[in-house]
Amino acid sequence: MTENKNQKHLVIFQPSGRRGHIDEGENLKEASRQLGVDIEGVCGEVGTCGTCKVRIEEGFFEKYDVESRRSNLSPLTEAEREHIDESMAGKGYRLACQAVIRGDVVVFVPEESRMGKQVVRKAARELDIEVKPAVKKYYVELAKATLNDAMGDWERLQAELNKKFNLTNLNIDYQVLLRLQEVVRQGDWRVTVTVWMDKDIIRIEPGPVEKCYGLAVDIGTTTVAGPL
Repeated sequence: MTENKNQKHLVIFQPSGRRGHIDEGENLKEASRQLGVDIEGVCGEVGTCGTCKVRIEEGFFEKYDVESRRSNLSPLTEAEREHIDESMAGKGYRLACQAVIRGDVVVFVPEESRMGKQVVRKAARELDIEVKPAVKKYYVELAKATLNDAMGDWERLQAELNKKFNLTNLNIDYQVLLRLQEVVRQGDWRVTVTVWMDKDIIRIEPGPVEKCYGLAVDIGTTTVAGPL
């Protein structure tokens, strides 16, 4: 059968109820885009992922005054047969990216084929994990500068961190360095230094600061976990 691009057919998506007239020859995936229906699909519409399964409804729908026929779509393709067995085909299942429109159809989009599905939140549980944070805080008390000890604040801080925590070859963020003199004196020569990977000083706070929060984001196949 030769498609007539000048002819349009009514395509109705359930359960959203979105509908519109789509050019003959377009596939159901393209129709879903035109009508604002989000259907899964990650293979670029070549029929290899099988995630855009839909079910074609059969019969007359009085509400829409439309006769929906599975024969109003192109025949099942070889790509579809890789994901749709005879039982599913008998129930009207198709891959939206492969099914070409040749007549009016009512299309049901199953839950597993819809984008933006409900997010399933897994229950939090306690795990026995050795914490090795990339960011750590170190508290030091510096000797006050005097006329006889005129070492610079940055050199003084490096020396104390090396002496107390064996931290060497440290770098410091430029914006942090600009506030170093002010913070050191605000804390009366007692400061808490935040260090990334024991290499880069990213923050300096006056006095002792114990609280430090970190968030580890685990991006999985179906869920995202964020232990605090």
